[in-house]
Amino acid sequence: MEKNALIVKLNELKKKQELIEKAWKSRAGNKELLRFFVEIMPKALEAERCSIFILDPVRENVWLQCGTGLGEKDLSVPKSGSLVGQVVSSGDVLIEQDMQGQVGTHDLVAMQTGFVTRNAMCVPVHGVTAKRVTGAIQILNKNPGLQFTDDDLRKVEKLAFLLQMNIENIFLRQELARVSVQLKKQIDRLESNLGH
Repeated sequence: MEKNALIVKLNELKKKQELIEKAWKSRAGNKELLRFFVEIMPKALEAERCSIFILDPVRENVWLQCGTGLGEKDLSVPKSGSLVGQVVSSGDVLIEQDMQGQVGTHDLVAMQTGFVTRNAMCVPVHGVTAKRVTGAIQILNKNPGLQFTDDDLRKVEKLAFLLQMNIENIFLRQELARVSVQLKKQIDRLESNLGH
């Protein structure tokens, strides 16, 4: 292929890469819907907090999309050694009624945020197309004297099902962002090789 044709093709690739990046940034998921559920779930379950986490498959951690009293990415926990990480890794529900009697990542989070976890329920969010767990919903601190029930679990599992496409979109956009960065590097390398 001659140099002028390569330059035309390169410019087309740059435009596509810019469109991908713009689309990714503008479509941050339906954050308002997620925030709405984070706001109402503690009230519906007589608990203190609700958090929605997204798996980052490259970094092998799980980051906070939104949570009661917290902003996006205010928390990031490892897949191993954390309650949320265990749920994302195993795909199983976890309910811990006595977190204060255990040592773990929740203690580090308590030091960071000042929030002490007494009990927790965490439910995986399964991807629709990815055929894997893409995130998790965590409910913390059932009102004093109460424990998480089977009815609470059914409500959170229903929420996980209803939000699975939304959470998978956020999960997949991470990959889109990485591909966009790699594509930009390749375009830059081609441009420098062409002396463009």
